[in-house]
Amino acid sequence: MATKGNKKTNLEANDAFLQYEEEIVNNPAYNGMPDLRYSDGSIQWEAPSNRSSGEFQFSHDKRYQWWIKKAAEVGISTDEDKWISKVAKRIHPTKLHPCKVCGRVMDIRYCYLSANFIKRVQKLPFYDGSVTMNEITHIIDFISSFVDTYGEKAYASLPNLLKCVQVKQVPVLPNNLISWTSWIENEYIPKEPSMLGPGTMSNPPDRLDGFHTYNRCCRRKADKGRSKENLASYSTDRRAFENWSDGNWITANKLMGFINSNIEMKQQYCANNGNGQKHPRPCSADHIGPISLGFCHRPEFQLLCTPCNSAKNNRMYYSDIQHLISIEKTGITVTTWYAEPIWNNCKFKVNDKESALRLSRMMRDNRNIALMLLHDFMENGEYLFLLTLLNLQYADFEYSIIPESIKIKKQIVTVDFLQKSSTLKYVNIQKTRKIRVAFSALSDYSKKENRNGYMYTNTKIEALKNEALILLNRVNPIQKAWNRQLISALLEETAETAIDSFLTQINYTSIASYSVYLQVKELLKQIMVLIAKELSSKWDDPRYAREIDETNKITNQ
Repeated sequence: MATKGNKKTNLEANDAFLQYEEEIVNNPAYNGMPDLRYSDGSIQWEAPSNRSSGEFQFSHDKRYQWWIKKAAEVGISTDEDKWISKVAKRIHPTKLHPCKVCGRVMDIRYCYLSANFIKRVQKLPFYDGSVTMNEITHIIDFISSFVDTYGEKAYASLPNLLKCVQVKQVPVLPNNLISWTSWIENEYIPKEPSMLGPGTMSNPPDRLDGFHTYNRCCRRKADKGRSKENLASYSTDRRAFENWSDGNWITANKLMGFINSNIEMKQQYCANNGNGQKHPRPCSADHIGPISLGFCHRPEFQLLCTPCNSAKNNRMYYSDIQHLISIEKTGITVTTWYAEPIWNNCKFKVNDKESALRLSRMMRDNRNIALMLLHDFMENGEYLFLLTLLNLQYADFEYSIIPESIKIKKQIVTVDFLQKSSTLKYVNIQKTRKIRVAFSALSDYSKKENRNGYMYTNTKIEALKNEALILLNRVNPIQKAWNRQLISALLEETAETAIDSFLTQINYTSIASYSVYLQVKELLKQIMVLIAKELSSKWDDPRYAREIDETNKITNQ
């Protein structure tokens, strides 16, 4: 019966967890683990204490003795509080653990925001919800977005946000991202502060590696429709939308942060016409072309009140499309490369709010196909090519808003920037975070359960994809070596340090202009042209032309 039960559990596990199981049992750190496999060769991952009979009735006790010996081996006294979990954390080879339910890889260390930390942030007088967060948000990701958005106010609030029983005194640090992220990584996280939580809880000797099979992401198993995981799903997806979109992400973040932290700007009235001046304050920055539909992350935003911003979600107003078309006439690119074909095929079909919503739905499907296409190349190990799509070159400069250039026209905010070369250290911290988050987000996006995404392919598309993969397989040895190093860096326990080291050795501009990578990107564009042709042929399909029921409460321009 035990063998049968084990097989059922493993069949329900995702591929990432099954691969992880094999890597753990073959790692020298777990040599000598008792009752490692069943008679059929499958792994006995779980050894619960409540078995009353059977061949493996005493596996739990045997493994407990193994952990005692391991504690002595690594120099941890069994008289210490939580000694067994300390041993599990000490010996774990990567400090990264995939969730058995969804496959999301999370850090076993205390890196993720606690409910109390989130409450502290929400009580800040200047916090307006612009920085999304939940209990699977990594503290380094939060701090980076937080200070980008709120600037000096954010830095000033960090000591009170982070203070807890384990860290009663937060040191006085300079107001720069490098100082804070370095201290958090090296000093704060190792103290296991109550303001943060681990990606997965320790659980030796019940689990072979000493950790629960469910990660923080899937710990709660309540009604899926109202779970915190699903309520926070757009926040998770947004990391993919934003990091794989075109546009100057440095200036876009700078302007968004300025709008969302500027008292006078937030008291401007809502852009929605008719009764926008009567809408509640504060207003916040809204992408006129949503990045969730494939538009560029660029420094131009309209001011929307919280109800209108929430109601708009990842769809467009008719007025948005009119504005974006007018902006294109000035020579500005508004779409990411993968959304350009579908946008050009359909933008002039839009003549009212119903057709604007129709195009939004179509571009949503287009985006899903595009991101899954990129994930295919990630699965094939073509990380260096994908790196060229991240627009890292914008981080080579520092930008400051020219105060007298700030314009608000029809509640759309634009500014001009002063540009200067950035310091190498700050350049790399910006690039390092973008690389880590972008690849992690793309992996998370592909694993999301119950995605209602339209997928399409045909023989021409598959032929173009194969042609691209053949080209990438023939790159020169230098590119292959860089690709292996990038993959290795992303898998490191200290990925930030490894990626930073990788960046100091490469010339991104040279890699981005490498002829093979340019050819492959053109092939991907051809694929998206075929996708756009298929999607736009379905303009009157019920999937896109169904009656409006979700936007009745929105006042459209």
